[in-house]
Amino acid sequence: MYCPRCGTKNEDNAVQCPGCGQQLMAQAPPQGVRPDIPNYLVQSILVTLLCCLPCGIVAIVYAAQVNGKITAGDIPGAIDSSQKAKTWSWVAFGLGLAAIVIQVILTLVGAGFASATQQ
Repeated sequence: MYCPRCGTKNEDNAVQCPGCGQQLMAQAPPQGVRPDIPNYLVQSILVTLLCCLPCGIVAIVYAAQVNGKITAGDIPGAIDSSQKAKTWSWVAFGLGLAAIVIQVILTLVGAGFASATQQ
């Protein structure tokens, strides 16, 4: 196995790269114990429906990967997908909120312009 950071060749069962100290594989949890890694699927679906469709879909894709990676024993991958789902959910929420604020401002400006031209 090669280190993703420095490219040093390591043994297949190595936990840490001797060259740079990069963690190569997480230690597996004891048998029967499932790590508590949130998948953010509910949040991803809600922001997709209510805020920003494109970013929400990306969040759903990452959220859907979490449980499969946990089952496969890929704990670092599950943590990475969980963090990405959370990030994309917040991005979708922020874009949806910004769109609402812009719409309210434009509505108020338009109403003020319409009343000014009637006088």
